[in-house]
Formats: sequence, structure tokens, C-alpha cells
Amino acid sequence: MKNLERINLMMTITHRGYRDKIIEGLREIGVTYNMATVGESMGGLSVSDYLGLQDDEVDIILSVVSESKTERALAFIEYSYYGGTKENGRAVAALVPIDGVSGPLVLEYISGPNRE
Repeated sequence: MKNLERINLMMTITHRGYRDKIIEGLREIGVTYNMATVGESMGGLSVSDYLGLQDDEVDIILSVVSESKTERALAFIEYSYYGGTKENGRAVAALVPIDGVSGPLVLEYISGPNRE
């Protein structure tokens, strides 16, 4: 059996309409397992302001990121969509470690293709 990396679930919340750009950028980094949905209202003005998202309509992206790609994926979001120079204030991301997955084949699938 291959030695598999630890993985994280990266949750990205962005203004509506930026989902495809973000997923495309994550795929270029090698983050291949992304799911997206739409969301509304972040629970009040104070929460939205705290996150830097003023729109009531947002896109939510859930990405499975291997440990070796985590830093690069977060840097992509930070530079490109949070506080960097491209689309300042358009997204925020958070990580949750995934400690258990039901079986090595599932873990290998959501971790993406292994690079040897």
C-alpha cells in the first residue's frame, strides 16, 4: 500500500461569481477534489464584516487538500482573493484536518493522483 499524506478540508467562502476562477486556480496547484454550492446570508452584518464579505449571496467551495499542497493553496487564496493584489477582499478560507476516512481507497481518491 502506498504511503498516503494527511489531508485537510479547506472551506472557502467567496463572493458569488468567483467560484470557477478559484477552482481553476486550485486545480493548477494540484487540488483536484473540489465541491461548490451557493449560500446566502452569513448570519448578520457583523459576521460578514468580520470575514470581509459584504454580499449576502456567496459561493462556498469545499476542497480536499493534501498536506504538501496546503500552504500553496492557502497562499493562492490569500494572494489572489483575500488581501493580495488581484481581487482584494473577495474570499476567505479556513482549514479543518481530516483525521479519519473510511478506508485507504477513499483516502487515495479524495487526495488526488499520487505523484511519485
